[in-house]
Amino acid sequence: MPDSSLTALQLNAGAGLLQNTGLAANTDLTNNISSYNALPLIAPYLITLANSAAANLSNTTVATLRTLASNTCPALADSAPDGYATLTVTNTLFTGLISTTAAKYMGNGDLTKFAQALSQAQSYADQTSVFINTAINSQTYLADTFTGMDDMITGGITQVSLATSALGTDLSNLGRLVNLALLDDFGSPLGLIQQIYTVTGAIPSVSIAFISAGVPVDVVLSLNRPAISVTDAVQRLMYEAMREITGSALQQILSVMQVNTSGINTMADLLNPLRLFPLSYQTLTVPTKFGKRAIYLNASGSVNQNLATELPNYVINGSNTELGNRGTNA
Repeated sequence: MPDSSLTALQLNAGAGLLQNTGLAANTDLTNNISSYNALPLIAPYLITLANSAAANLSNTTVATLRTLASNTCPALADSAPDGYATLTVTNTLFTGLISTTAAKYMGNGDLTKFAQALSQAQSYADQTSVFINTAINSQTYLADTFTGMDDMITGGITQVSLATSALGTDLSNLGRLVNLALLDDFGSPLGLIQQIYTVTGAIPSVSIAFISAGVPVDVVLSLNRPAISVTDAVQRLMYEAMREITGSALQQILSVMQVNTSGINTMADLLNPLRLFPLSYQTLTVPTKFGKRAIYLNASGSVNQNLATELPNYVINGSNTELGNRGTNA
């Protein structure tokens, strides 16, 4: 005996639910249609159409009766609404069409037809839902992480620059200088010195330069601590000290950090995007509320001053603007 996908309990439950009558058009539907057709306004109307042939009514008259009130109030004459003019309505009118369609959907008593139609409808719904859900989800896919296909394909790199080859070469030449896990600190003196100290440990020449520039000793001794926080004034002192670090002290830093970028003349140049990205700085962009905007306007490195109003205040206030400008002009 072949295996069954239904248990005896399920069969009994199904028989109880179906009242041992099998599947049929919804009872509420058929009862409501019958009640509607029995209304004093509708019943004589249906009788008239049913007897139209015996009464020798013309085809034009019959056609007019079938569409009576269709463009005003179809329910008063059991007519198909004006928007359903393509439906084939007989003398049983719109309710007759509904009853016929319901019976047809149920296979007109042959449940094998209904089972096939249901399976086809379910398959169509499943396949269509994939496309519908994908289209809907694509509107908020990964939230606001990416703004277009370029950004999605490149993991957001094209939000920074469309010149991916040039940018890649610049980044490669920077060796270990950029810590992708700490991009929020990129461009700040503290972030730079902490990245260097993470790779090399404390460098005596740098510590001496910092102390000579007025950086507090306790800050210098704590620069290897990731959680350290310093004021903008102290960072400004760090920047001034970095401008004085050149020659062999600078070469030691570049060597250990594996920086091969040309044109680095002082340690402060490691904060200057024009020096860090010589091949791609003109293509660098930043997202604003108006879309992407170029950071630099020309080959001489003129900064786009509109960014001062187009970027959020927290970006401007937290980016050491004065240091950034001074670094750009270095």
